[in-house]
Amino acid sequence: MNLLGRTSAPLEVAPLDFGILGPLQLALDGLPVPLPGRTLPRLFAVLLLEPGHVIPLHRLVDAVWGDDPPATAKRQIQNTVATARGLLLQAGTSEIETVGDGYRLRVRPENLDALRFHRAARIAREQVAASEPEAGLESLREALDQWRGPALAGLTGRVIEAGALRWDEERAAAEEARAELELALATGVSVVPDLRRVLERHPYRQHAAELLMTALYREDRPAEALDAYEAIRRQLDDELGIDPGQRLKDLRTAILRDDPSLRPAPKSAPPPAPAQMPVVQPLPAPAQLPADSIHFTGRSEQLTALDALLGPGPQVAVLSGIGGSGKTTLAIHWAHRVREQFPDGQLYVNLRGFDRAAPLTPLDALAGFLRALGVPTEAIPSDPDEAAGLLRSRLADTRTLVVLDNARNSQQVLPLLPATAGCVAVVTSRSRLPDLAALRDVRQVTVGTLDAVESVRLLESLIGERRVGAEPEAAARIAGLCDGLPLALRIVGTNLATQHVSLADTAAALAGHDRLAHLAVEGDPTTTVAAAFDLSFQALDPEEELLYLNLAFLPGADFSKDLATSLVTWEPRAAERLLARLVTAHRIDEYRPGRYRFHDLVREYARRKAEAAFDPAALQRLREQTVEWYAKSSTRLPVEEYRNIVATFLEWNGHPTVSRLLRRLIAFADAGYRDETALADSLYELPELAHVAEQGIETGVRSTDPMDAARAYALADAVAYASGDLNQSKLYAEKTLEYLRRTPDGDRTGKARNDLATTLTQLGRYREALSILREALLAAETSGERWVHVEVLTSLGTVLRRMGIFLEAEAQLRKARDLDAAAPEGPTAPYPLLALSELYVDLGRISAAEELCREIAEMLRDHPSKYYRSRLYFRQFAVHRADEDHPRAEAALLRGIELAEQINNWRHQLVYTYWLADLYMDTGQIDHARDALGRVAHLGQYETSETLAVKARVMCRLLTAVGDPARAIRMGRQACDVFAAMPDPLRHARALVALAAAYDAAGLGKEAEDARGEARDLFTALGIPSPV
Repeated sequence: MNLLGRTSAPLEVAPLDFGILGPLQLALDGLPVPLPGRTLPRLFAVLLLEPGHVIPLHRLVDAVWGDDPPATAKRQIQNTVATARGLLLQAGTSEIETVGDGYRLRVRPENLDALRFHRAARIAREQVAASEPEAGLESLREALDQWRGPALAGLTGRVIEAGALRWDEERAAAEEARAELELALATGVSVVPDLRRVLERHPYRQHAAELLMTALYREDRPAEALDAYEAIRRQLDDELGIDPGQRLKDLRTAILRDDPSLRPAPKSAPPPAPAQMPVVQPLPAPAQLPADSIHFTGRSEQLTALDALLGPGPQVAVLSGIGGSGKTTLAIHWAHRVREQFPDGQLYVNLRGFDRAAPLTPLDALAGFLRALGVPTEAIPSDPDEAAGLLRSRLADTRTLVVLDNARNSQQVLPLLPATAGCVAVVTSRSRLPDLAALRDVRQVTVGTLDAVESVRLLESLIGERRVGAEPEAAARIAGLCDGLPLALRIVGTNLATQHVSLADTAAALAGHDRLAHLAVEGDPTTTVAAAFDLSFQALDPEEELLYLNLAFLPGADFSKDLATSLVTWEPRAAERLLARLVTAHRIDEYRPGRYRFHDLVREYARRKAEAAFDPAALQRLREQTVEWYAKSSTRLPVEEYRNIVATFLEWNGHPTVSRLLRRLIAFADAGYRDETALADSLYELPELAHVAEQGIETGVRSTDPMDAARAYALADAVAYASGDLNQSKLYAEKTLEYLRRTPDGDRTGKARNDLATTLTQLGRYREALSILREALLAAETSGERWVHVEVLTSLGTVLRRMGIFLEAEAQLRKARDLDAAAPEGPTAPYPLLALSELYVDLGRISAAEELCREIAEMLRDHPSKYYRSRLYFRQFAVHRADEDHPRAEAALLRGIELAEQINNWRHQLVYTYWLADLYMDTGQIDHARDALGRVAHLGQYETSETLAVKARVMCRLLTAVGDPARAIRMGRQACDVFAAMPDPLRHARALVALAAAYDAAGLGKEAEDARGEARDLFTALGIPSPV
């Protein structure tokens, strides 16, 4: 049985009937056709919203999954289209065509309720225009009978909801028209319930409120009519900040006066005399579009979004972006591209919303449009509402394109929008015009900057491909310095085209101190990037301006909502609303929820404004507020915030209080080794931290407070340890302790001693590390600092394991694991588990080690850190190697090396590669082992005596295998001497096994047996089975 419920194909097939004016419905012979799953109904919904039009694949993906599509989204859509085609084939009706990277559903008008509604509503308009109101009323009733509920009820998502809203608006307009005819014809049918339902669904429709008030008055319910006026007045004021239109106000006054004109006209009254109607002269269709740009480049995504406007019903797009982003150029280019689809004309007006001249009033704009449409000046109403109504009448049943350029607010735009199917409006603005979206079905199209490739192409179109091709690197640099802003690129291109200067010199000038000064056309003070930004700046109110300038002064690449709202004295919610207004107006960009940034050039412009507007005392207060927020923030800060702290320290170093940021950076550096998020990775990716540490040390050693120097040295220690420079890390850790001992609390928690001991352990100085860790453990236990206690226990367990004191090592590591797990927030990091897994591999308890690896992998699943994941792969390598599963061991280790490379963890890269070479020796892959050792030869600066000993043991095995036993013996002895001195008995025993094989190869049987005997003794003492 197929989806249509048939077991075989019929001889005659009735066409499928599609319904979107209510819940999605497919019916065959009056019976519903089931649409199983999530994807198939949504596919049909989107295709039926715009029948006959190509829907790009990315819009279908967006409709089904929104912002979180699976990796297989496109394939799933393609599979669902195949299912839908099969269903249509079974019904023998309609078809889905593949057109480029999209799909088009062809459906006959009589088989889709929305098209039947649309046709009946159009016929009604024609009948009313032909003075046949009774017939028009019948057609409207027929149109509205197609509706079963809200369009596509039950289906959610921005794509579907926006399309459904468009049809719901059409329904509301038809219901208003029907009510108007019922009232005009005095049919006696009460339209009050229907109009109340319209206003429940569309509370801002003033025409519906006008009709409701009239209907209530005619039913002798004037008090309710006045209540209806008060309800919409409050709604408009509270939610949109606007007053009712003049027609509503006049109607209220007429009701209060009991104006006789509100009563229905006598049925015998003659129609208005022709002289009372405006005389419209026939004129050619208006073609007001400015010339298209010959240099238009890129914008494929935005053009696709605009192409979606070419569906049924009135459609509006708002192109918004910062000044100079090319909104007008894009709108005009698209309008020219589709002008043939609007044979009744193309209207264009510059509303001067952001301009040196005063903004154009709605009435002036209306008058211009009406004159273009053939309405004589004397016939244009002086009332804006009436003029807007006349414009809508003139545009009804036409295919007209309206371009409203440079709008300041929705009040400029609303009266100029067409209200019927066939017309499209494109609005450009520096604001998203959110209140317009509350009133109309609006497609928001953000016009951002051009990417690097598009920027260079724009330069090529301005100065020629040959010139750009001669200096490609300089061209790319210019594109970056212009930050992809089309206005900036056009200005640079104009200057290059008229001046004899190289691209390299231009790039150097832009990279200098005063970039904005170079982004100007010589001799034209109005054609500059700064002048474009001035128009946006002048539109800010005083509160917006203050917040805008405060934010521009902040160092760093971005900022959080919490920091932004802390810089002003207003109540937090008021500050958040101001922040939202700046985003809506494209002054700043909310590129992630709760995180904001400036366009690069806008930031430079705004910072200059801030430095000019604020006196030194105000700037210092702003620095203090920023440092205070960073220093005292009680929440865990995201990685981006630490990058900003680094930028803040470097930019403001030398100002009082800035040294307080070192405490936050030390916490960040410390978190880098235990946090389950990306903090660990970022520590390796912030080379600026070394510069911060150097400056901090320089300042700290001159400070009267030894804690300043202690913090700076602690940060320097963390950076050196992360980079693998353990000798420098040891020196910094010792300095940290030296300065801490000069403070009243000293190393109260044992943290500084733990850090020093950790470095000593990695250097192979186990006895020193053990002694220091015993002291640190006592301090950690006394202080009650849970994480420091966990960290010290883990470090202690690690050094005990290396020294072969396995029972105590396991006890300390178990204690660390349990203490961490008992934290209120649960386990905070896999560090104790990694160390315990390493111990279990040494002891041969491979199943227990493998279980711990699974536990660590689960801990890292949602918040993967490359640092910890590389360590996990190393532990998995050890488990697989112990199980003699060499392919999986190799794969795990290669992945661990790759991640270590990605975060510049040179020391782990070095050690892991030595283990890889050792693995290759297990399987006799001598060339692979030699190649692996060669790949890390350049990392010699990160070698320690411990890593050299690891390398020496591998070299001993390699040299033995290639027939060079003399050198192999030297390498083996070197490894044994270092491991014995540490002492690291397990690795000493393994080195002795390799040395014995070298002795055998050299024919030194007695020495070989002695080495094997010593190895057996060590393995026995450790309780580990001997391999020899």
